[in-house]
Amino acid sequence: MHSLNGAVVLVTGANGGIGTHFVHGALARGASKVYATARTPRTWEDERIVPLALEITDPDSIRAAVGLRAM
Repeated sequence: MHSLNGAVVLVTGANGGIGTHFVHGALARGASKVYATARTPRTWEDERIVPLALEITDPDSIRAAVGLRAM
Protein backbone atom coordinates (compact mmCIF):
# COMPACT_ATOMS: atom_id res chain seq x y z
CA MET A 1 0.00 0.00 0.00
CA HIS A 2 1.35 3.44 -0.94
CA SER A 3 1.87 6.09 1.72
CA LEU A 4 -0.12 9.31 1.69
CA ASN A 5 2.07 11.01 4.30
CA GLY A 6 1.21 14.70 4.40
CA ALA A 7 -1.09 14.49 1.36
CA VAL A 8 -4.34 16.39 0.96
CA VAL A 9 -7.03 14.07 -0.40
CA LEU A 10 -10.47 14.70 -1.91
CA VAL A 11 -13.05 11.91 -1.59
CA THR A 12 -16.35 12.15 -3.47
CA GLY A 13 -19.41 10.42 -2.07
CA ALA A 14 -17.86 10.41 1.38
CA ASN A 15 -21.07 10.14 3.41
CA GLY A 16 -21.41 6.40 3.27
CA GLY A 17 -20.27 3.03 2.06
CA ILE A 18 -17.05 2.95 0.12
CA GLY A 19 -16.63 6.75 0.36
CA THR A 20 -16.45 6.62 4.15
CA HIS A 21 -14.00 3.74 3.84
CA PHE A 22 -11.81 5.85 1.53
CA VAL A 23 -11.84 8.78 4.01
CA HIS A 24 -10.69 6.59 6.89
CA GLY A 25 -8.23 4.74 4.66
CA ALA A 26 -6.58 7.97 3.52
CA LEU A 27 -6.08 9.05 7.12
CA ALA A 28 -4.72 5.64 8.07
CA ARG A 29 -2.19 5.95 5.25
CA GLY A 30 -0.97 9.33 6.52
CA ALA A 31 -3.06 12.00 4.77
CA SER A 32 -2.90 15.30 6.63
CA LYS A 33 -6.32 16.47 5.41
CA VAL A 34 -9.26 14.85 3.66
CA TYR A 35 -11.96 16.86 1.92
CA ALA A 36 -15.00 14.63 2.38
CA THR A 37 -17.51 15.63 -0.28
CA ALA A 38 -21.18 14.85 -0.69
CA ARG A 39 -24.29 16.60 -1.96
CA THR A 40 -25.18 17.21 1.68
CA PRO A 41 -21.99 16.72 3.70
CA ARG A 42 -22.16 15.35 7.19
CA THR A 43 -20.11 16.35 10.21
CA TRP A 44 -17.05 14.34 11.14
CA GLU A 45 -15.41 13.98 14.54
CA ASP A 46 -11.86 14.23 13.19
CA GLU A 47 -10.58 17.77 12.54
CA ARG A 48 -8.46 16.46 9.65
CA ILE A 49 -11.68 15.73 7.76
CA VAL A 50 -13.22 18.77 6.08
CA PRO A 51 -16.85 18.32 4.98
CA LEU A 52 -17.45 19.91 1.58
CA ALA A 53 -20.65 20.23 -0.47
CA LEU A 54 -20.10 18.94 -4.00
CA GLU A 55 -22.44 17.78 -6.74
CA ILE A 56 -20.09 16.39 -9.38
CA THR A 57 -22.64 16.86 -12.18
CA ASP A 58 -23.04 20.60 -11.46
CA PRO A 59 -20.31 22.87 -12.92
CA ASP A 60 -21.07 25.65 -10.39
CA SER A 61 -20.65 23.23 -7.50
CA ILE A 62 -17.32 22.07 -8.93
CA ARG A 63 -16.12 25.66 -9.36
CA ALA A 64 -17.08 26.44 -5.77
CA ALA A 65 -15.18 23.39 -4.46
CA VAL A 66 -12.09 24.23 -6.53
CA GLY A 67 -12.19 27.80 -5.23
CA LEU A 68 -11.81 26.50 -1.66
CA ARG A 69 -8.47 24.88 -2.54
CA ALA A 70 -6.65 28.21 -2.13
CA MET A 71 -7.73 28.44 1.53
